[in-house]
This record gives sequence, C-alpha cells and structure tokens, in this order.
Amino acid sequence: MSTTVVGLFDNFDDAQKAAQELDAIGISRANVSITRGHEGSEYAVYGGEGAQDYAEPRKVKGGISGFFDKLFGSDVDEHDRGLFSEAARRGSAVLTVTADDEQVDRVVAVLDRFDAADIDQRAAHYSATGYKGYDASAPVYTAEQRRAELERYGTDREVSVPVIDEQLKVGKREVRRGGVRVYTRVTERPVEEQVRLREEHVTVERRPVNRAVTDAEINSLRDSEIVMTESAEEAVSSKEARVVEEVLVGKTATERTETVRDTLRRTDVDVEQLDGESVETEKTSGGSKRTRQTTSR
Repeated sequence: MSTTVVGLFDNFDDAQKAAQELDAIGISRANVSITRGHEGSEYAVYGGEGAQDYAEPRKVKGGISGFFDKLFGSDVDEHDRGLFSEAARRGSAVLTVTADDEQVDRVVAVLDRFDAADIDQRAAHYSATGYKGYDASAPVYTAEQRRAELERYGTDREVSVPVIDEQLKVGKREVRRGGVRVYTRVTERPVEEQVRLREEHVTVERRPVNRAVTDAEINSLRDSEIVMTESAEEAVSSKEARVVEEVLVGKTATERTETVRDTLRRTDVDVEQLDGESVETEKTSGGSKRTRQTTSR
C-alpha cells in the first residue's frame, strides 16, 4: 500500500528544501511534486514524473482541481481537494508525496522539520474569511494579495524579519589621468664654415743678362729638362654625430587622502502588539501540528 502525504508551505523555498530532503532519504522524485499558483490564472507544478529538479515549472493541465482529482482519485473527498486547490490559488506551495506505508513517518518528519503548515488550522482561517468552497473561476492571488493573506494568518510559526544594515566599503581602482608622449624626429639646417686654402703657382720669367759663363754652366751645356709642379689645397668636409643632450622620461608617485561620503540605509523593525483572536483548531494529543494523510491505491 502507498500513502499520499500533503504538506502546505507558505514559503516556496521551504517546500523545495523539503523535496530535496525527501530525495536524500530515498523517496523517488517521480513521487514528489510541488504545486502553486502564479499571478493571473495559471498554476504550475514542480518535480514529479520526468522532472530533473524542483526549479523548472510545468503548466498544470486541466486546472488545479483536475490535477488533484487525478492525484488523489476517490480517496480524498471533495472538501479536501478543494482545500488544497484553494491553498495553491492563494499562493501557498502544496507538496504532495506518494510513499510506501513504512516511509510515511519519515516523510511527515521531514515536512514538519521544514515548517509545513497545519492544514486544518489553515482551513479554519479560510472559513473565517468567508471561504465556502473552491471556485475554479476565481483568479490566482497577486503578490500583494499573497502578502496580505500571510499577515491575516497572524502566525503560528517562526517568521524571519531581516534587519538590513548597509555597510560602506571603500576600495581603490587605477584610472588613467593623462601623461606624456615623447616623439623623436630628424630636422635639417644649413651651416657654413670658413677655411683658408693655400695654392701654389709656377711662374716663368725671362730677363736679359750679360756676364761670363761659369764652368758649371759649361758642364751643363747639354739637353736637359726641368719639371716644377703646382699644388693647391681643397676644402674637405665630414660629419660626426655627438650626443649633446638627454631627455629622461620617468614617473614619480605621490599619495593623498580622500574622504568618501555616502548615505547608508538600515531597516528598523518596530513591533506592535495586536489584539488576540480566537481560532478553534484540531491538534494531536501532544499538541503538535497535524499533517493530513490520505491513502491512495
């Protein structure tokens, strides 16, 4: 025999965590599903047959009441099926688990550990606000209606109200502020220098003479040749490159202190005492919440 255990969660994350815990204790994912409504008229189911995880929703075909009819068959009366449908319409996550009879206690323990709501107590809340039965034509609650609904419950469970305090974190980053770009280029300019050059010229001068011939001249009286050359200096130039200046490019670093100013926000929580409200609920002999269990074939 198998038993279908139903848990009602106001927090979808809690329902997901409970489903993952059921995976860990050996409940087949095909036997675990989470159903809830979205804004508008759509309902979505997570998990179940063929699902890889509990994050990707699938559209519920045939409406939410038809989904529970198929899930429970004739083993759950119309009132209870309508109650689960109404819970999904109002935004709660309805987790259904089909488990062998020997696994039921472990399943119930997991649902309780993740704060499953007391279904009978939730039904009393619905009735106190005029609920007469599930209306398939009624629209799914909006996010604002969902928040108002949770406030109406009061709470019979722990609710976490975060106190948010913004912290100022100041860091540093390097930015480009400017710099220099150094170019080198070659230019030309005309120059001139003066240099003194020496030239030699051969001169030939004839002059009349009347004197006696010397012995040396008598001895040189034969054919002869005298050669005398001329010379001159020319200007010769050459160029030599020399380093006449150096341009040094470098960086120097300085530090400065800057004051960073901003406005930080903080959540302050004020607690207001409300008048009490009497709601009759059914509890077990131990006074704990009761999770509804129904048997299916």
